[in-house]
Amino acid sequence: MASGTVDGLHYEERGEGPPVLFLHGTGSYGAMWEWTIDALPGARRAIAYDRRGFGASQGRLARGPAEHVRDAAALLRRLGAVPADVVTQSGGAVIALALAARHPELVRSLVLAEPAYAVALHPSPSVPRAMGPALARWLLRRDAVGAAERYYRWASRYTTGGNAYDRYPEEWRRTARSHAVAGLREVLQLTVPAPRPSALRSIRCPVTLAIGDVGEPVFQRTTRRTHRLIAGSRLVPVQGAGHLIPTDQPQAFAAVVDEALRAAA
Repeated sequence: MASGTVDGLHYEERGEGPPVLFLHGTGSYGAMWEWTIDALPGARRAIAYDRRGFGASQGRLARGPAEHVRDAAALLRRLGAVPADVVTQSGGAVIALALAARHPELVRSLVLAEPAYAVALHPSPSVPRAMGPALARWLLRRDAVGAAERYYRWASRYTTGGNAYDRYPEEWRRTARSHAVAGLREVLQLTVPAPRPSALRSIRCPVTLAIGDVGEPVFQRTTRRTHRLIAGSRLVPVQGAGHLIPTDQPQAFAAVVDEALRAAA
């Protein structure tokens, strides 16, 4: 496995073949893709990086999703990894959608695990119940870590009980706590319905959307909305998965990714 830094962004890559960029979600970081990458068959060049402000790429925080889009585009070009298949989840999927719309020459296909696209347009009682106390804890009590963990547990909760966050290895949770402010800022930034629906309708590359069956319902609704907006996109259910499908069901998600990449080849 090779690792390096490009414009302050830490990345790791392994394997040879067509490039696949793994773009993490809000509060996550690149190393959390290891279960999916380990389960992915075939010869591919897997590139996982920590977005600005997350993981080992901490430093100046991104001003918004547009800056993450510019980072992803620059990283792909600097690594000579274009066009790339882009595999992503949740808030990272919003960035990937904008990347495909603005830079279609860089993206061969998209595999999106429950994109958190336009969450504000899908009213749900659980959203204010989760976000109100979390934001109050952050802004009023200055407890970013406690606020972030409250949000992570809500976003990764199962309708059958429990949540994914509390089951993660301590190293993953420790890293998530270290970039709590970046995660909370991004949660607020993603409340803006962007990119616009017209941008999603302009995407022409193959798009596969994975959807879980035991996660927070609001993300299932955002996934179905994204599916409706992108002509020709595929919606693939993953049994036994909450919102964080790649870590809930890594083998099943890797199979979805493998099938999508083979179809796009």
